[in-house]
Amino acid sequence: MRKLNLGCGGNILAGWENHDMDVDITKPLPYEDNSIDFIFIEHCVEHTTTPDAVRFFAEALRILKPEGTIRVAVPSADKIYDLADEAYLKWHGQSGFGDGSKRGAVRSILLDHGHLSAWNHSILEACLFAAGFDPDKIYGCDFSELEGHGKVIGDHNNKIETIIMEAIK
Repeated sequence: MRKLNLGCGGNILAGWENHDMDVDITKPLPYEDNSIDFIFIEHCVEHTTTPDAVRFFAEALRILKPEGTIRVAVPSADKIYDLADEAYLKWHGQSGFGDGSKRGAVRSILLDHGHLSAWNHSILEACLFAAGFDPDKIYGCDFSELEGHGKVIGDHNNKIETIIMEAIK
């Protein structure tokens, strides 16, 4: 089984091909058609423009084997807007990326961290569909055992700001 962990940062997964800056997701992916079983990309797609993200998802579809899966984790401004609680806002204010208010947290996820695109479930699903994935094979996930982001910012904070979606070829 061939599994790619793209944009991995420090989240090195055993048994996976772990890539960070060495694979540019805004360019054609350096893999053969139908050669990959699973792609995991976490907190990376938001660092591209929406058109580049759609092109990346199309490339992922190209390289995935039939029934192969891509799992995408991105920050969600509307999830932060809906779920930010006192503990999250306190942490966020102390992180240096805002003033501890809900408005500051939403602004930060949209304007800071090098983010170039904004995400929510509907936009992510539409982009995967636009890239060629079958809408009946795109679904949201509440949790991913592969995620490293929660190890960095804490599981509570990660659940407030991250959405996860899978699409199967």
